[in-house]
Amino acid sequence: MQSVERALDILEFLSRSEDELGVSEIGQATGLAAGTVHRLLGTLASRGYVHKNARTRRYGLGLKSLTMAITTRERLAPLALPFLEELMRVSRESANLAILEGNTMMYIEQVCPPSRMLRIFTEPGNRVPLHSSGTGKVLLAYQPPRLIDFIVGRAGLTRQTAATITDPGQLRSELRNIRRDGYAVDHGEQEEGVRCLAAPVFGPDGEIFASISLSGPASRLTKRRIEGLVPDLKRIAADLSRALETF
Repeated sequence: MQSVERALDILEFLSRSEDELGVSEIGQATGLAAGTVHRLLGTLASRGYVHKNARTRRYGLGLKSLTMAITTRERLAPLALPFLEELMRVSRESANLAILEGNTMMYIEQVCPPSRMLRIFTEPGNRVPLHSSGTGKVLLAYQPPRLIDFIVGRAGLTRQTAATITDPGQLRSELRNIRRDGYAVDHGEQEEGVRCLAAPVFGPDGEIFASISLSGPASRLTKRRIEGLVPDLKRIAADLSRALETF
């Protein structure tokens, strides 16, 4: 069982990196000895779940893992749609679903009120830095500390707007608050004049699986209104988490 858990740690880590990685990088991020990493990578590569670049001797996800990821996204969006529709009705704002994709997050589904279309950076398929949106901060907050350090270090904290958090210490403090409170807010950190309220969606294993959010103009999503929407968002996120138990 320990070998299975370690192999899954490696696969999960590789899935969060957009670049191929070396044995030492994988070992540092997962806390595994280099020899253990090398042995497990050999087994995963022989089964097609990991690909080894013969020239650089670095590793990335193999075809089998990529195929499974695509299948998961295709199944997740339809399952989440009723919950997004409920969130849209409750908030009268755009409702979004996103997953971690390498060093970024990717929107995979969205429901917008007919008269209030917000298609700025939240369209399905769009990728956004993790540190500059409520949805991304939720996905980042529930990762293991080693992985948070790796992602922040590799992706960097680029400034998207004047409100973007670019200080690592400030970001880590905010991530702790998100885990404590169970939700995140983005006050124009990705797009000026746009606010986002997000909550985690957990898989059957209790690990974060996705992030559900609502977004809209700051003129409508005032701080007071956001506070009033938190209970509904957390309830809908919990309902979706329970639905994933049979996913």
